[in-house]
Amino acid sequence: MFDEVKYLPYRQTVFTPTETGIHVSSPWLSLDVDVESEQKPGIEQVLARVASGTGLIADREVQGFLGFFADYPLLHVSPRTLTASHGGSRYASRAAELTSASGPRQFLEVINPFADIDCAEAFSYFPASWEWETDSISAQSRLPGNEALFDPFSVYTALRARRLQFQIDHAGIAHQLLQNIEALRERDEAQFFRMLTILLSQQYYVTRECCSCLDPAIEHLSLIGEQIKAYKDEEVHHDRLILKSIRELSDQSESEFLFAPEVKLEIEVIKYAAKTCALGFSALVSIMEGTVYPESDPVGDVLKKSSKPSAHIGVEAHFQINKRGNHTAIPESFVRQLPPVTAETVVIATRLAEVAIRLDSGLARTMLKHL
Repeated sequence: MFDEVKYLPYRQTVFTPTETGIHVSSPWLSLDVDVESEQKPGIEQVLARVASGTGLIADREVQGFLGFFADYPLLHVSPRTLTASHGGSRYASRAAELTSASGPRQFLEVINPFADIDCAEAFSYFPASWEWETDSISAQSRLPGNEALFDPFSVYTALRARRLQFQIDHAGIAHQLLQNIEALRERDEAQFFRMLTILLSQQYYVTRECCSCLDPAIEHLSLIGEQIKAYKDEEVHHDRLILKSIRELSDQSESEFLFAPEVKLEIEVIKYAAKTCALGFSALVSIMEGTVYPESDPVGDVLKKSSKPSAHIGVEAHFQINKRGNHTAIPESFVRQLPPVTAETVVIATRLAEVAIRLDSGLARTMLKHL
């Protein structure tokens, strides 16, 4: 359907030669790669061509170099050309509730099924209008020689860069939450356990509701149905692992768990995407699965320092399952199956990604209120 993948560095990605090899940096990820001494002159020449920013797509040596970093969120997939055997298929999605909404808050009001959530109040910190420009995403992903169609893989990587930058721009609240939790552990461990129960309950809700998102996707997004089925097999019963950690901290019944509006509505957005847009659904799975894995789960690390260190076991087991399965790369297996997409599909995927990442990032804000 498409010719081979060609890469371009994100504008935030910088490759720098070092004494031992290469340092690669972006606001969300840094890597150091060792290079054998005899290869350094050639690598430095390639780095100079990458830094120039010109002719990268046609330079096979540069493409080979960039391909080495394809598993990391550092690169944009340049719009691919269609092969001669392409049959003219295209993917068009419709999402009237989304495209007619003036902004993320109004869209959430339309799809909100919860009587106890007032979206105007819960999401008062959301902008009234959409802020992500769809024109720039379209420009980065338009098929060569075709004004009306777009490469889904290219759209996906453009959206990934946008949401990663958004997360960096809003990371201060998440860092503050983690610092406050650490301080609470030292100051008042009983309150620390209460807070960790609330925090883990959000993860429990997501894992518990996973199949309610994936089952409609299997039904409605048939182009990627087989890939979603495989993903579902990886996710089944993960809620039990999170619940295991919660049970170490609290004797609350599940009916007493507190679930934040951000988490509940983010699941509803994913369910909506599962019935309307395969490309948007892929972008949302990317948000849910994260981008890169540290050595261990940060929440589990905090629990290990407490007087109930065994509480980290379930959380850490869940984290390591996802890490071994490289779940951050799963959405790529979805978008690789899609044919060219329409302009409206690009808009829908962009709107879905914007509202979901606002909910995802806003969770830390709500969790701070419980400290």
